[in-house]
Amino acid sequence: MSRLASLRRVARAAGALAWTAAEFVALEAKLLAQTGDVDAEAERELQRWCRGLLRLGGIELRIDGACEPARRGRLVIANHRSAYDIVILYALFGGSMLSRAEVAGWPIFGHAARRSQTIFVDRSSPQSGFRAIRSIREALQRGRTVTVFPEGTTFAGDDLRPFAAGAFAAARGLDVDVVPVGLAYPAGTEYVEDSILDHITNLTGRRRVPVGVAIGAARRPEGKPDRLLRECEAEVTSLIARARARL
Repeated sequence: MSRLASLRRVARAAGALAWTAAEFVALEAKLLAQTGDVDAEAERELQRWCRGLLRLGGIELRIDGACEPARRGRLVIANHRSAYDIVILYALFGGSMLSRAEVAGWPIFGHAARRSQTIFVDRSSPQSGFRAIRSIREALQRGRTVTVFPEGTTFAGDDLRPFAAGAFAAARGLDVDVVPVGLAYPAGTEYVEDSILDHITNLTGRRRVPVGVAIGAARRPEGKPDRLLRECEAEVTSLIARARARL
């Protein structure tokens, strides 16, 4: 570990903590004073927080495609390579995330996840999976954006793993948009370490981490869920290649 990388980690950790403290005080103050749409105000502040974390962490987004405002309920489907995927996609799309249940207990991020109406799922529990599918469907029906990583966990490289079907079943028959996204990271920066702390330590010690983000065109969830799943797998695979070309 070089001295420069160590200093960079310390500086970024201090900056992220200060930014988080300031943003969360501002968020809670605004929510206490808010008389209108509390959820919309929380979403705007959390997106602002995420954008700040990306800047402070040296994450450089290289975006291919347009992130259009949501016109109706929206299901965002992406491959999963880093813990920063959550921060990146929330900064771009807002809404709710489908996340592993243990994230609820993480310091700071757990609180932010609950504030952003994250849908938590215990992947070892079929009952939890059924509840998550129902929650995704209810959120989409309310016009919210829900982001899902159907591979289920993070992987290194660009090869896409088979998608789980739950989110596609949740969208069946709804008047919503499905937006595929491909993400690409430099080799050695994906989340394959033993702990989230090791992963963040790896990334924050680097001068910068460019991330390719390719956003596909919105589509409607027509036909059977397994057909939509296969179409999204093919499109996300293509978008990953476009995202890789941005690095």
